[in-house]
Amino acid sequence: MSLERWVRGRKAASDRPSRLIASACLLVCGCTYTSGELLYLTGLARAPMVDAKFRLTEDPILILIDDPALRIDWPPTHRYLFDELAQELLRHEAAKRIVPRQTVEHLRQTLPDFAQRGAREVGEMTDAHQVMLITVLEFHAQELLMDTVNAARFAVTIKVLNVLEKENPMQVRLWPQSPEGHRVDVSMSGSEASIAKTKDGIAKELTKRMSERLARLFYDYRPGDFEREE
Repeated sequence: MSLERWVRGRKAASDRPSRLIASACLLVCGCTYTSGELLYLTGLARAPMVDAKFRLTEDPILILIDDPALRIDWPPTHRYLFDELAQELLRHEAAKRIVPRQTVEHLRQTLPDFAQRGAREVGEMTDAHQVMLITVLEFHAQELLMDTVNAARFAVTIKVLNVLEKENPMQVRLWPQSPEGHRVDVSMSGSEASIAKTKDGIAKELTKRMSERLARLFYDYRPGDFEREE
């Protein structure tokens, strides 16, 4: 047997499973689907999975939102972001246990020096094993639209900290390697902001999009599974 015939034979054998699956689908479903649709339905033409950037612990996690420059000028936004992110993480099983928002609010109200406490220390006070530290960089959610392309914007950085590490400060940050953290930006167009109508509505939509993007860092997903891609 020549080398060329051997290569053609191997290639035909490797393509056989795909042809068999497509043929089976044609027999079951009839001829109502195109070959492209069949490939999508059988998963042969779908985009590859994107791996999580980091795997969170199954132990309690504290979501801590820090806004040192007071960028967020609509107070309910903090609550919206916490609740939406917690739901996204739990829904996709990226986290198992999340410290309730009320626990952090109680500490913030009862500790006069709460703002001076480090994120790891706050995590320890809430019995968390990891802290998801979110630092606000930018927040713009005005009802009066000035920019039709980026009418509303929200930008943060995120880090994951090890609460249990008390000896070596250099090992407290688990992810990412950069001390500045991982930046995430979301935005809304003028037409999208107009649909949301109010500042509260815009803030809710921004935090929903931000929560989806943040949670996606911690679980495997397929890009085509999302209706909206940033």
